[in-house]
Amino acid sequence: MSRKLSTNNPAQSSVFGFSLKRPSSVMTRRAKQTNNSTCNTSMKKMTMLLALGATVALMPSVSKATIIGSEHDFSSTGGGGGYTTMGIATFTWGGSTTTYQNPCQVCHIPHKAAAYSAANAPLWNHAVATNATTKYTTYDQAGSATFNALGLGTLTLGSSVACLSCHDGSIAINQSYGKSTFNGNGGVGTNISSFAIEAFNPATGKYDGGGADLTRMHPVGVSYSAARLADPDLVATPALGTPAAQSTFGRMLKGTAQTVECASCHDIHRTIGASATVSHNLIVDLNNAQLCLTCHNK
Repeated sequence: MSRKLSTNNPAQSSVFGFSLKRPSSVMTRRAKQTNNSTCNTSMKKMTMLLALGATVALMPSVSKATIIGSEHDFSSTGGGGGYTTMGIATFTWGGSTTTYQNPCQVCHIPHKAAAYSAANAPLWNHAVATNATTKYTTYDQAGSATFNALGLGTLTLGSSVACLSCHDGSIAINQSYGKSTFNGNGGVGTNISSFAIEAFNPATGKYDGGGADLTRMHPVGVSYSAARLADPDLVATPALGTPAAQSTFGRMLKGTAQTVECASCHDIHRTIGASATVSHNLIVDLNNAQLCLTCHNK
C-alpha cells in the first residue's frame, strides 16, 4: 500500500525526520535577500543608463551637415560667412505675392533647366559663366613640361564650369538661367570681393572677372584614371562599382572617366568626408598635407 507524501499535512511533512516546510524566518530572510538583489540590480541598471546618457550627450555629433546654413546657403537666414549675398534665395510662387526661401533653387531647378545641365551639372538654374563661351585656358596650356609629359591631351572641363559660373567673376551670384536676377536681393554685383575668383585676367594682372585663364590653379577636367596609368606617383584608382569606389577617395573622382574637378576637393553640399567641418568645405583636411596625399603618393 503506497502513501502519497502531502506537504499540506503537518504530520506527513516530518515523516522522514525533517520538515518540508521552510521556517518563516528563513522565508523572510530569503525574501529580503531577493528584494535587496532586485533593488541592487535595478540601481546598477539605472546607473549604467545614466552614465551612457551622459556619454552620448558629451559625444560630438557625427551626423552629416548639408548646404543649409553653409556659405552657399543664400537664403535670408543662411550662414553666408558674413557675405553680402543673403536673401537672393527668396522667390515668389506662381506669380503670387507669397514668397519662400530655397537655397537649392539658386543653382538647381526641377523644371526648365538649362540644356547645359544634362552633361555638366544636374538641373542647372544658374547662368553659365560668360568666360566658358570663349573657352577657358586650362592647365595643359600653361606650358607645364611635367603635366604635358603625361600625354593626356587637351583638358575638357566637366562640372567645374558650374562652379566657375560664380567663381570666375563673370556672372553675378544672383543671375539665373531663366531671367536676369532672382527675386529678392537684385543688387548683388558681378564681382564680389568676399569670395574667391579663380580665373586670372592677363590683361590686368588681376583676378577681376575679366579673364578666363585657369593655368594658375590645380588642374581640373583631368581624367585621373588616365593620369594614373602615366604617373606611378598617383594613388591607385578605385575600380568602378566596388566598395572602394564609394569611399571618400572614390567619391572625389567624378563620373565614369573619374575626372578631377573642383568638386574633387570641395563639397559645397557638405555630405562627403570632412567637408561639413573643414574650412572651404574641403573633403579632406589640408592640415599635414592630408588632402594632397589622398591622390599624390609622395
